[in-house]
Amino acid sequence: MDFRAAIKNQTHAALAMLAECVEGCPPTLWLAGGHPRPYWKIAYHVTAYAHCFLFPTFESWEKWSHHRREAAWTFSDDGSEIPVIEPYTTEQVMEYIHLIQGQVDGLIDRLDLDDDSCGLPWYPDLPRAELLILNVRHISEHVGQMHELRIASGLDVDWRATREY
Repeated sequence: MDFRAAIKNQTHAALAMLAECVEGCPPTLWLAGGHPRPYWKIAYHVTAYAHCFLFPTFESWEKWSHHRREAAWTFSDDGSEIPVIEPYTTEQVMEYIHLIQGQVDGLIDRLDLDDDSCGLPWYPDLPRAELLILNVRHISEHVGQMHELRIASGLDVDWRATREY
């Protein structure tokens, strides 16, 4: 199996686990957690960046039509205050995840996996292929975070080893 096929499969598997953390999430859990990292915001943060990391550059990222920049922020590099904003619904975030799931293969097919630059200003020396691995790690990190919160609420998430066909 070549790298491109493998990274597509792992991205799909990670997004399926993310979707499971969002879909049917009880409102009490969806809104739980202190500012600036309530459950809903963690879900949106990882969804938005999972999408962004599939584009050649930050500037070329075709943002979701309902994207709000502040919704993706879970910390501030400069120590400034992160605004409290109206949460997305689980249905809205699921709509976004489904959009990404439909784009993954085509977006990865268009990327130059030998590019020495990932196209993101905050990772100036990271090669493109490595960013795709980082993307799966980032999704998995936050799925794990949300999974633990789900377990504490009596819910669970099914493990996915690869894409389900």
